[in-house]
Amino acid sequence: MTIHRLRRHGLGILGLLLATLAVTAAVAAPLVAPHDPVRSDFAAGLKPPGSPGHPLGTDQLGRDLLSRVLYGARIALFIGLCTVLLTATVGGLLGLVAGFFGGWPGSVVMRIADVQLSFPFILLALTINAIVGLGLRNIIISLSAAGWVVYARVVRGEVLSVKQRDYVQAAYALGMGRGRILFRHLLPNVAPSIVIVASLQFSQFIVAEAAISFLGFGVQPPTPAWGSMLSESRDFLYVAWWLAAFPGAALALTALGINLVGDWLRDILDPKLRV
Repeated sequence: MTIHRLRRHGLGILGLLLATLAVTAAVAAPLVAPHDPVRSDFAAGLKPPGSPGHPLGTDQLGRDLLSRVLYGARIALFIGLCTVLLTATVGGLLGLVAGFFGGWPGSVVMRIADVQLSFPFILLALTINAIVGLGLRNIIISLSAAGWVVYARVVRGEVLSVKQRDYVQAAYALGMGRGRILFRHLLPNVAPSIVIVASLQFSQFIVAEAAISFLGFGVQPPTPAWGSMLSESRDFLYVAWWLAAFPGAALALTALGINLVGDWLRDILDPKLRV
């Protein structure tokens, strides 16, 4: 059992290191990026990694790849963070209302959630993004509109369980108001579940944003986003492998790190897993 715990915590620490590296790269990008990520230099196009002044090489337009990868981390983490905050807030509140009040409000919220869950997440996000339009703000809106249902269902299930406990029934008996019971007794008890879902969905939103940008519906060039960088690299895979390798590695390692942190938080916050 001790070895198993050490292994789980070791993976959590690895994930924390990877996530910290991604955050550090995003925050420090303006300070450590050697070049302007959108400035072209056609004479320096497709330089390989290790070239003077370009540690990761350049793309087909002569733009420094290291600078674009660093600034791509800013886009990915910003979209992931904004989407998680928005979906957790909206989905969490709707789940609280559906579980606490029940009746027709709860039925309406859950039927909408059931309909949304019948569609693949990425397809639904693409459809919404095509409706609202391109751009950074709209991709956050589309991912949020497609992702809130997970929080609503999880929180509703937790509330249905917690509101039957003795201390909640005692609060009812003492005449405590519904709003106070909802936000003082129920919300703190379901908050760990919201944190766990948020940590696990963070990486899903980052990968989804990259997929949407790869297909041309997300962040538009020349803004450095990992998905659009991977899309631009398709025509040069056989002559410039680094155009896909470094943005792809950055995306994979960031998603892996956040997933490992999410699993670690689940082990810590879920009492059923504390064995």
